[in-house]
Amino acid sequence: MRALTMVRKNLWLRPVRSWLTIAGLAIAVGAIVSLVGIAQRFEQAFLELYNRRGGDLVVQRAGGAMQLASGIDQRVGQRIRSLPHVQQVIGSLMDMVAFEQSDLFAVIVNGWEPDSPVLSAVDTVSGRRLRAGDRQRVMLGNVLAANLGKHVGDRIELYGEPFEVVGIFESFSILESGAVFVLLDELQRLMHRPNHVTGYLVEVDKTGGQNTVEQVQRQIEAFGPQISVLPTGSFIKSIAQIKVVRAMADVTSLVAIVIGALSVANTMTMSVLERRAEIGMLHAVGWRPSRVLTLILLESLLLCVVGAVAGCLLGLVTIKAMAHISALSGLVDGRLSASILLDGCLLALAAGMLGALYPAWWAMRLTPLAALRAKT
Repeated sequence: MRALTMVRKNLWLRPVRSWLTIAGLAIAVGAIVSLVGIAQRFEQAFLELYNRRGGDLVVQRAGGAMQLASGIDQRVGQRIRSLPHVQQVIGSLMDMVAFEQSDLFAVIVNGWEPDSPVLSAVDTVSGRRLRAGDRQRVMLGNVLAANLGKHVGDRIELYGEPFEVVGIFESFSILESGAVFVLLDELQRLMHRPNHVTGYLVEVDKTGGQNTVEQVQRQIEAFGPQISVLPTGSFIKSIAQIKVVRAMADVTSLVAIVIGALSVANTMTMSVLERRAEIGMLHAVGWRPSRVLTLILLESLLLCVVGAVAGCLLGLVTIKAMAHISALSGLVDGRLSASILLDGCLLALAAGMLGALYPAWWAMRLTPLAALRAKT
């Protein structure tokens, strides 16, 4: 109990330094929590979208995931539908556009066939769904419609052409709620990609056995080397955009850990330096070196706990705020998993303990004579 009292008093004797250290840790943890949380939610959003659409396999042109500049022939889709055990095949053409006047620069445009189950799966908030024969007509996700300030009957410009908003829909996925839906043949015309789609989502009837998905995958791969077939989970992990976001989050986390460790190391080193006489006296009255070591580590631990809690709160506030920025509202949903918060706390504690090792080791080896000489 006496050691804990000493820890608290030692830290609060120098409040400015302690609070600056806590602030540095909080910023580091907040950066980790928010960026890693965004990367995780971005990946989970794609996985949830594909899984809830009934996807077991994703079929695209070989050479990389999410190839917006290339695609595969629609005849491949017909061949897939003819395979045994294939329950559903959903084809889509995807592109990204910008609405610069609204500061939106990465808006997804999906082209669907009139009978696509996706069109019937989303909830139409107002207006109607797209139907066969619709030309220069679109549906907007409710998040995108709010950001653009558009309603049913209004017009938007796509690819230099005016389009009428015939419906506004809401989806379980933030990615779809921030997107534009048009008919497939209309988007093919606009992109000059006749009879091509970005890829197919294939649902397999698994009543045929546990190996049915692998069997269908091999059959589709036999179509030719230009076709890539991946299970949904593997496809999501291979998406280039997700890899970039994850890599940025990992690099930021590494930098934040180093900054946090250096901040704690500086604070604890200065603390030990200023208290050499006190630490030497503790050795002189019989404190074991391990007890002195524990004292310094406890001071660091207390700083880290407060910094970690503050950092988690900062990360939550940051990601909630980012979800309300129009340029990001179609990509960030403002949610964080408990595992991310726990990881942020553990990283803060690890950084703090790492930063406190040297000053704690120094304090443990400090002799009474050396402390008195330094004092004089």
